[in-house]
Amino acid sequence: MLEFVEKYYDQINEKSFHSSNQAIYWMNKEGQILYANNSALESLGYDLEQMQTKFVWNVDNHINTKEKYLEAMNSFKKNSSTIIESFHKRKNGEIFPVEIASKFVTIDDNEYVISYVRDITQRLKRTEDINFYFELIESSRDMIFLVKSDTWEIEFANQTACESLEYSLTQLRQMKVSDFRRPFKEKGNIDLPEVFEKIKKVKSLTTFGIYITKSAKKIPIETTLHKKNYQGKSFIVAISRNISDRLEVEKQKEKLNKKLENYNHTLQKEICKAKEELIEYENIMKRQSKMAAMGEMLENIAHQWRQPLSAISVLSTGLVLQNEQMDVSKEKLNNSLNDINEQVQYLSKTIEDFRNFFKPTKKKNQFYLKDLINTSMKLSKARYNNEKIKFVVNINDIELYTYENELLQVFLNLISNAKDELVKKDFKKYIFIDSTLESNYLVMKFKDNAGGIKEEFLSRVFEPYFTTKHNYIGTGIGLYMSQSIIKHMQGCIKVDNCTFEYKEKLHKGACFEIKIPRGKI
Repeated sequence: MLEFVEKYYDQINEKSFHSSNQAIYWMNKEGQILYANNSALESLGYDLEQMQTKFVWNVDNHINTKEKYLEAMNSFKKNSSTIIESFHKRKNGEIFPVEIASKFVTIDDNEYVISYVRDITQRLKRTEDINFYFELIESSRDMIFLVKSDTWEIEFANQTACESLEYSLTQLRQMKVSDFRRPFKEKGNIDLPEVFEKIKKVKSLTTFGIYITKSAKKIPIETTLHKKNYQGKSFIVAISRNISDRLEVEKQKEKLNKKLENYNHTLQKEICKAKEELIEYENIMKRQSKMAAMGEMLENIAHQWRQPLSAISVLSTGLVLQNEQMDVSKEKLNNSLNDINEQVQYLSKTIEDFRNFFKPTKKKNQFYLKDLINTSMKLSKARYNNEKIKFVVNINDIELYTYENELLQVFLNLISNAKDELVKKDFKKYIFIDSTLESNYLVMKFKDNAGGIKEEFLSRVFEPYFTTKHNYIGTGIGLYMSQSIIKHMQGCIKVDNCTFEYKEKLHKGACFEIKIPRGKI
């Protein structure tokens, strides 16, 4: 076979055969491959010796039999300029598309076929991509135009554009943009001459306009313009979107905004009114809470004053009777007056103990927790003096900087609530007061062994006017105001039932926990 090729090699153009980028095959009329150039060998993955054992139907995926090959050759003889597309198969089995042009040559009365084969994989991919993008353009819901930038003539319009404007593509290609486009004055739109002038200076531009359809219908549009050059000519790609729905939404939004503005104005008035009422309500609650606390304090004062006043009455009455009987010695008079003075001093001291509670203040002050706890127990002692309620106190003598009187009111409320429940019991009664310091926060716990709060009431104890006591005993504002005071101090208060052991005995009761900032010392 090689001798055959060398013998007739001078009849084949060496340059076109070996140096060509195309794959070139030399075959006899039986379809056997006699020779192939380097491009052909590299394309299929064979060497020359392997290739010379192959027939056309071994490498062509369509002409895969000798009969099909002979049929194709007869077709070529009738029309030698025919170019066909097929698929070739590489040595590794990979199939790829090719374009084949063949011609016949006669050497020593024998016919041979020379085929020029081009790999068209990339071309088909580009065609596929173009078709894909063209389908996207055609199926787009936006109107897409290709416009000549110098004449404003329509070169192309997609299906959406044709349907929206009610013209065929042929009709649109005979029109200019100015034939159906008008400015959108409400959107501050610029007219066409300025649009085309601007697009020369920038890569893209967004404008608003109105398209007039064949039936005179007006379509408001937003158009994005891009400048493109193709084959030495300047074009503009215009993508227009119908914004009728958007404009309607904006219109409705504007109406809603006006309604909302009016509503906000009315709501602001209502809020101001409600705020004023709330402030007044809070003030009433504070006054009621203070008055209730004052009532309890006055009752405590009455308890503590009852005995010394009785003593003063007895001493003074005795002096009067003795004076009438002329039986008053100087010594008796001095002793009685001294006793009366001692009782008066006791009354004065009692007033001093209660005085600070009634003193209004809105300023923070520095004080010690231990002193405040002692004052709380002292102020609440007289009223329950006969109930034998024992305080179990375990606190650190912590220095605080906050609202002392308000915190005192909270402590008194918690102690008073515990005592009101304990007086109903006939066992040993305790109130436990504990304190800890967490970071810069004081944590206080007030516990009792009165049995606890009913589960259905736990979530309501801080509600205003909620009370489980009889109306003549409880007002239902003590714990509400305690919560308000603690919140004002940037703290929190909560309640739960707890079970604990004390003196080898199990107790159950309510536990109020307060957490407030210690304040800057």
